[in-house]
Amino acid sequence: MTAPGPSGGDDTASLQRAIDTAAALPLDAQGFRGAVRLAPGRYRIGGTLRITASGVVLRGSGGATVLAADGARARTLITFGNTASYGVVGTPARVADAYVPVGGTALTLSSTAGLTVGSAIVVERPTTQEWIDAIGMRGIFTPNWSLRFERRITAISGNRVTLDVPLTTALEQQYTQATVYRYTFPRISRVGLENLSADGGAMSADPAYATGFHNAALWEFNAVEDSWVSNVVARRFGGAGQTGLGPQSRRVSVLRTQMLDMITTDSSARSNAYLLQGQQNLVRDCQVTATKVHAFTTYGRQAGPNVFSRCTATLVQTTYDSGGHQRWGSGTLYDQLSVDGSLLLVNNGDRGSGHGWSDANSTAYNCVTEGYRVQGPPTAHNWAFGCTGTLLDGSDGEIVSPGTPVLPASLYDQQLADRTP
Repeated sequence: MTAPGPSGGDDTASLQRAIDTAAALPLDAQGFRGAVRLAPGRYRIGGTLRITASGVVLRGSGGATVLAADGARARTLITFGNTASYGVVGTPARVADAYVPVGGTALTLSSTAGLTVGSAIVVERPTTQEWIDAIGMRGIFTPNWSLRFERRITAISGNRVTLDVPLTTALEQQYTQATVYRYTFPRISRVGLENLSADGGAMSADPAYATGFHNAALWEFNAVEDSWVSNVVARRFGGAGQTGLGPQSRRVSVLRTQMLDMITTDSSARSNAYLLQGQQNLVRDCQVTATKVHAFTTYGRQAGPNVFSRCTATLVQTTYDSGGHQRWGSGTLYDQLSVDGSLLLVNNGDRGSGHGWSDANSTAYNCVTEGYRVQGPPTAHNWAFGCTGTLLDGSDGEIVSPGTPVLPASLYDQQLADRTP
């Protein structure tokens, strides 16, 4: 359906009605309800548009369609999905292996009762004080969180199961007892934002913009899977993550997007361009221009894997770093990035609110930087292959071919080809 054209006033309500009309349609065999097409012109958005049903796409008519923030209030212009919580189905089984390595896909369980090939499961790895001590994070990390790897069983042999996607953090019985269980987790799917432009400049007039976590963002994905953003150009946004792929997002692709002329503040914590959380998410072919920004970053306690690939950041004044921001961002691939500034896969110690090891089992691959630092966490790894720029002091991670790119040109492309029938 085609939404009404721009009214000259606040268009939030009319666009939300069009979205809600599409959301009321039945799902088709492919899991879609319909697309809401926006006409060319400048739509003024005084509130927040919300897509909370599966199979709804918001589609512009190309760059001539502009979603413009209206009013001096910092916010997210479009949110996808609500938040959710895990529900355990049946009795969790213990992982019986003394050690399952990074990249592991096979687990021996105390029981496979209730599990079948195709079962959607969680591999839960609780954080313990023993592990925190082993990685040197006493007083920085606290044992009140878990990594939850959402996976699918592809084979069962006795009490041994095979997973569809490798683990990004090792399971070490000396530090923690991992479990496996079937689960429920309500998500919406097959929602998208595509083929338009956006302007967030009006939000920078918010009196709290420069002092608070203002979050002047274009989009945010909550409990969403198998969805996308494509062909979107955004100007003059700021805040904590323009690519707001939150911790409950999964298999979301952000393709061919630009975050230009970002309006950021003096606080590094409030200046992220593309922020990845969740698991199995992809940001590719993106561009950032800003004065001060963490261009490509992750927040912590994420199960991964996640990918930044073939993205460029041009910083016109002060350079900030890219890389994991805090608390064990696990299994991130930084593939063919070009960054004005530094790329850091490091221990941030007590920086900020106590960020500690911010990347673990992550890889920088054929990245072009002013400088890069790759450190090796205890019990884990970080790698750099073929990266150019100054190799910074303290890089005790696994460094291969510094200053000279390696083949294949893109690790993401090669892995995709390897797993595609």
